Amino acid sequence: MSRSRIIFFIASLIVTFPMLAGSLLRAAGQDQSPEDDSLYKYLSVFTEVLGLVRQSYVDPPQMDELMVGALDGTTDALDPFSIYVPASEVERYQEARQTSWRQSGLTLLKEHGIAYVVAVEQDSPAGKAGARPGDIVAKVGDRNTRTMPLWELQEILAGPPGTALEIEMIRLGSPVKVSFSLQPFPVPAPSLAEVEGAQVLRIPTFDGETADRVKAILAANAAKLTSGLLIDLRGVSSGDPEASYAVARVFANGDLGTLIRRSESLLTFAGTEKPVWQGKTVVLVDRGTLGAAEILATVLRQKVKAELVGERTFGHAGRQGAADLSTGGRL
Repeated sequence: MSRSRIIFFIASLIVTFPMLAGSLLRAAGQDQSPEDDSLYKYLSVFTEVLGLVRQSYVDPPQMDELMVGALDGTTDALDPFSIYVPASEVERYQEARQTSWRQSGLTLLKEHGIAYVVAVEQDSPAGKAGARPGDIVAKVGDRNTRTMPLWELQEILAGPPGTALEIEMIRLGSPVKVSFSLQPFPVPAPSLAEVEGAQVLRIPTFDGETADRVKAILAANAAKLTSGLLIDLRGVSSGDPEASYAVARVFANGDLGTLIRRSESLLTFAGTEKPVWQGKTVVLVDRGTLGAAEILATVLRQKVKAELVGERTFGHAGRQGAADLSTGGRL
């Protein structure tokens, strides 16, 4: 066989092998159930693309980086709260989830590769530095956030106290520099204040003590609440969903809600005591009203006919779970 024919044969094999492999995978899936067939179809496409990248990309790709990027993209397509954490970062990420907000005051999410500020606590380091809800996080230091996963952003915000950060935000199309140092800040407690003649109850977060504090405030100020109550939940993105139901019991009784996973009921919440407050209620909400705050706003609207005023809330009122992978990573 001549040299030219050998080269032609090898080239033809390189081109046709991925196509043949894809066809075999598709054929193997034809005897499966419809759901299995769909899974095999997507796996076939993924295998074909991966094979072409390995063979044809200008430089030899790093397979570990490709797989991490593919998993990041998969979770990003689900919702802003689903993330893939590689095995080497699971432990650090667990710690970061507990401390990133308490040192910065920022609630960050990422959608379609864009990191942005959902909410910011006013008296936190980031709040005092001028960060605002809706800001797009373009850079942290000299690093572009386009390819930076959310877990890494949270680990940066959970750095040692005193760490100086310079973040480039995009606000209404213009770059804005926000500089601050990471530092734990006191989380504000619920408070009642008169604003332009109206009594406004501010609930900045939800924990095990929030319900008792709200109950005490309402009982101590009953004489002031003759014309109604405004509950301010704007920008409230932190807290425990179960704690929000405890606060809801201050205002409503009976069935308050159920935490479900697909068709399975996990927890049911109900109020059995007489509500402390039964007057006219207005709830202030915005895009930064998230999680536990959304649960409270929804319960009050449904159970006591509270009026919701402001912007549409974020749209997340559940709790996150975790799934450990065989590689040591976590979803």
